[in-house]
Amino acid sequence: MNLVNCPRCKLMFAKKYNPLCDTCTKAEEEIFEKVYEYVRENPNQSLPQVAEACEVTTKRLLQYVRDGKIEATNGMNGDVLCSQCQTPIKKGRMCEKCIVETNTAIKLMKKDTSQSVGYHIRY
Repeated sequence: MNLVNCPRCKLMFAKKYNPLCDTCTKAEEEIFEKVYEYVRENPNQSLPQVAEACEVTTKRLLQYVRDGKIEATNGMNGDVLCSQCQTPIKKGRMCEKCIVETNTAIKLMKKDTSQSVGYHIRY
């Protein structure tokens, strides 16, 4: 059993898969549900407006978008940017163009390393 302190409330709990204790996890889920419903019902609100209405930080809202939990609405256009090229995105961390470019670069690097010369040491 892995006993740790909850980073939010500092109480000790048996960590399974979630970094928060059950009480804090439930509180986080309630906050998310509030944000999710508000964004769904008010799609023309900007990120700061949603944060103020839901009493959460814009940082937390951005994390929801980056994690793919919510999608940036029309009102948030320009509030959520690709981490590579800074173009507006709806969800995640990168736009489709940058995802394709990154995946292509990774494939090229893997191909280059698989063709490298190997050395054998004889004992």
